[in-house]
Amino acid sequence: MIKALSIMTLFFLISGSGVELIAQNLIPNPSFDDAKGRRPNMRPWKKINTVDYFVNAGNQSYSQVNQNKNDRNYILRKPRTGAAYVGLRVWPKYSEYLQVALKEPLKEGVAYSFEMYITPSKYSNCYLKTIGVSFYASKPPYSTRMGREDYPPQIEMYKPFGIRDTVDWIRVNGVFIAKGGEKIVTIGNFSTNNGDKFKRKRFSFTKREAYYYIDDIALYELGPDGRPIMNPVDPVTDTGQTVLNDSIQYESVFSTIDSNVLVVYFEEDDHKLDHRGYMNLAVVGEYLLENPDYAVEVYAYSAPGELNGNEMKLAEKRSKSVYIFLSGNKVPKERIIQKPIGNSCEYFRNNDPKRKLCRKVELKFVNTKTE
Repeated sequence: MIKALSIMTLFFLISGSGVELIAQNLIPNPSFDDAKGRRPNMRPWKKINTVDYFVNAGNQSYSQVNQNKNDRNYILRKPRTGAAYVGLRVWPKYSEYLQVALKEPLKEGVAYSFEMYITPSKYSNCYLKTIGVSFYASKPPYSTRMGREDYPPQIEMYKPFGIRDTVDWIRVNGVFIAKGGEKIVTIGNFSTNNGDKFKRKRFSFTKREAYYYIDDIALYELGPDGRPIMNPVDPVTDTGQTVLNDSIQYESVFSTIDSNVLVVYFEEDDHKLDHRGYMNLAVVGEYLLENPDYAVEVYAYSAPGELNGNEMKLAEKRSKSVYIFLSGNKVPKERIIQKPIGNSCEYFRNNDPKRKLCRKVELKFVNTKTE
């Protein structure tokens, strides 16, 4: 799962020698504006449970798409682009998902960049802490808890205080390496624990509910340089592509990683990874798989007095937790260098909130070809 990469907007156009090149979006009907037939529709997207489809346009045939229900989440808002968008609802024991087959299966070992835009309804009483996307060869059974556990998302946005912005659309994006053969895309909330699912906006006696609108979904194949693969444009048959200014400057997908990703924090006296730790290490793992000349040094720390004074033992356990995660995700063991430090901290009081800064693992990439 990739979360914190600094990556580029993935639409590109080159004009030269009379030939136009454009990155192919592998998502069909990416903004739900397909108007084939008499009315707009979201085909070929499939709904897991009752996903809602909205069209905000003056045309009467368009307005007939919208259902009239006693639900303020159905009050129309402005789409990000075009006229249509969809809505997903999440309750404690109920989640809705969007699902579609890609235009072509993904290729083994190839990097792909995904993005979509979301915004929460201002009428629901909760925000989601996470929302993401998965890619698998067949349709995962996400209506069951086991399905969500066995088929986690490859890309996921996580905000501990809730994914919030009821005015503007929020970009969810990330890069992952395909195993090969993936052709089913699923979008939604994949949490199995309600504590990891919701952040209340305000106190309410009503059932917890989060409702999010989604628009403009894209998936692009990336070349070895981290840029989208370009294809010739057929002006007659090529439709539904989004093009931005060709003066955009691109950079390698893995050229920079947010420094916050390289630190994993732990609870007092604990060595188990939390949700944020798993996500940070997923980024680190993908970086190492994409850059075989690099190894990672794992510096593990503990706060004064943790584990009844066994600070070094706890630091070693925290280092091992990182080692197990990375090696279990196909990073060669010899490229994970454990360096437990133990207690190296000035915050001795148990009630000092800065003690969290001591309970950590710091990761450092090293180039094995130059070291």
